Amino acid sequence: MASPSLIRRVEEALFGAWPALAHGFDDGWVLRFADGYTKRSNSVTPTYPALDGDTDVEAKIDRAEAWYRARSLPPVFRSTPLADPTDLDERLAARGYTIWSPCRALYLSSLTAETLPPFPESVSLRVDTNPREGWLEAAQALMPLISSHEATLRRMLDAIVPEARFGAIYEDGQPLGVAFVVVQGALMTTFHVLTAPKARRRGLMRALLARLAGWAMDEGATAGALFVGVKNVAAGTLYERLGYEELYRYHYRVAPEVLGGSVVC
Repeated sequence: MASPSLIRRVEEALFGAWPALAHGFDDGWVLRFADGYTKRSNSVTPTYPALDGDTDVEAKIDRAEAWYRARSLPPVFRSTPLADPTDLDERLAARGYTIWSPCRALYLSSLTAETLPPFPESVSLRVDTNPREGWLEAAQALMPLISSHEATLRRMLDAIVPEARFGAIYEDGQPLGVAFVVVQGALMTTFHVLTAPKARRRGLMRALLARLAGWAMDEGATAGALFVGVKNVAAGTLYERLGYEELYRYHYRVAPEVLGGSVVC
């Protein structure tokens, strides 16, 4: 199993690269709120050991539930290897919480430069410092969001504090793929990887990720991390071909009233 310190480093990088719009903290638990867009930014993530060994865990769960419901959000917990107490998952199951969207955290211990063949003349690649310079429109074309979620995503991306780069691939002016990376210390994290069906198996996303990794290395990144659903075999295979290996798994526990919603690992 990966060391808790490395897992915590990756978890903290996730918080910085995919920010919530508001936070709450309760004795080692990080509670994130983002108007309901993605469970990753609207869930409780137990990240640090409780300071008080006599903490009433059931009361702590009650508080978390009340905070989410007060904001018209369903209570959701991310269950990672850092969960404290260790029986939290069982406690939530006893309350009727169900498992949702098992995910894998993948890690690349050593970033390396990759030389790839040039694109066809019809294909272009663009990397920007600001997602509002065309990247958001490309992402929306590949995975349309309802207007409220699109507005929330814009606010979340504007809230990223570390250095980030937003990459997009186009063919004849039409977006084929997008992704963005964030560098925090020596760690590059990769998010929002979307590929149009007609762009798959052409090496285009691999080229985009290589270009973004090259920038990250110039910024001092030496390792990489990303997150993918267990059922997303195609994406997991691509990342493994890039050298990523599974670091740990996690899942969401959702309250009994949750029937659907947007899930981002």
